[in-house]
Amino acid sequence: MNSRALFQNITKDTTKSYQALQAFRLGASILLSIVLVKLTFTKSEIGDFEWFLFLTNALSFFWSMGLLNAFKSYFPLKSEFEKATLISNISFVFLLFGGLAITGIYFTSYGIELINQGSWVYFCTFVVLGISASITEHVLILKEASQRLFYYGLVSYSTYFIGLSLVALLYQSIDFLFIYLAVWAALRFLYMLIVVHKYGRWSLDIPLAIKFITYSIPLIIHVLLGGGMEYVDGYLVDLYYSRDDFTVFRYGARELPINTIFITAMVATMIPLAVSNLNLTLVDLRSRLNKLMHWLFPVSIILVLTSPLIFQAVYNEGFLKSAFVFNIYLLILCSRLVLPQIILYAKQKNNILMWVGLLELIVNVALSLYLIKEYGILGVASATVVAYIVQKIALVAYCRIRLGINLREYLDIKTHVLYSGLLYFVFAVSYYIYY
Repeated sequence: MNSRALFQNITKDTTKSYQALQAFRLGASILLSIVLVKLTFTKSEIGDFEWFLFLTNALSFFWSMGLLNAFKSYFPLKSEFEKATLISNISFVFLLFGGLAITGIYFTSYGIELINQGSWVYFCTFVVLGISASITEHVLILKEASQRLFYYGLVSYSTYFIGLSLVALLYQSIDFLFIYLAVWAALRFLYMLIVVHKYGRWSLDIPLAIKFITYSIPLIIHVLLGGGMEYVDGYLVDLYYSRDDFTVFRYGARELPINTIFITAMVATMIPLAVSNLNLTLVDLRSRLNKLMHWLFPVSIILVLTSPLIFQAVYNEGFLKSAFVFNIYLLILCSRLVLPQIILYAKQKNNILMWVGLLELIVNVALSLYLIKEYGILGVASATVVAYIVQKIALVAYCRIRLGINLREYLDIKTHVLYSGLLYFVFAVSYYIYY
């Protein structure tokens, strides 16, 4: 397949276009981290930048993802008039939640630290406008505007990486990076307004907004409890260790980008399809997951063996421990490829997702507090892997017992078990060789 045909194949499929957007996002983040290290910023300086992004995401990830997941499952059930009204009203809801978020943190020690550092205005802009701008890609998914989605991702994250790299090179100051982040967020917000104007209907419908928020609350809590593990991990590392150790942990505490790209994009685009036709979607899901396993697992296995060498070459020897954290996070792939949550979104079982998220958080925090004393940052990463496994077991069991949907209907179990066993075996070999 030539490059032109490949491009057309991607931009004509909403799932593939969103996968490309995720690739641009994660690629920009990884490349920027390399640039900052190569420009000789200290670990402490990079840690300040990572902490800014970490705090921004920690403050907004749960309500933004909860609202967006609710949006994707709520939207297909509405009339065309209601859909247009909902598109405009979700932008108002995001602004409301963003305002509440920065108001809440203003009175904490984190807010005081941001004010003292002079980055409070940039932080507020990034939270309120930047996070609201994430509506854009999900509106384009629901409207199946695949080509527009692809170009949006390309332009948005190219300007993120190139802009921040140039600012870092020219000014050699982390403070100027915060300014650029605020500008970048504002520009994305302006484009979001254009998209909402094109596909929505500008009308503040307070009863609809309240009904939507009520519908979203269990999903917001679900994301907070389950998705918050990354932020719990980061907080514990920052609490127990130095900002240098926090940087080492953050550089390693990332799943393989292509794993996140393809699986996250698959979930995002299949939720509205599952709402419309669950049985057909499950057949398609099983087929797509089977194809993904045949190359996501081999790539992960190779990386488990080579990541210590790669991290030292790309960053420096001071980030060797990041490679071991990264290897532990690679194990999450085994549970990532089990997707019962699509069924629960389609069946409107929001409360179950919430309660299982609570279970996941309890397991993660309890194990992290125990293992961090024995194994340091590696123990924190290991607790996250176990918590993900517990979450997926609980969701799969619910789908089987209460909804009568077997795991084999949406996953090739034999292939998954074989690859998972091989990944864990190679992980043990790599740990023995390098650590």
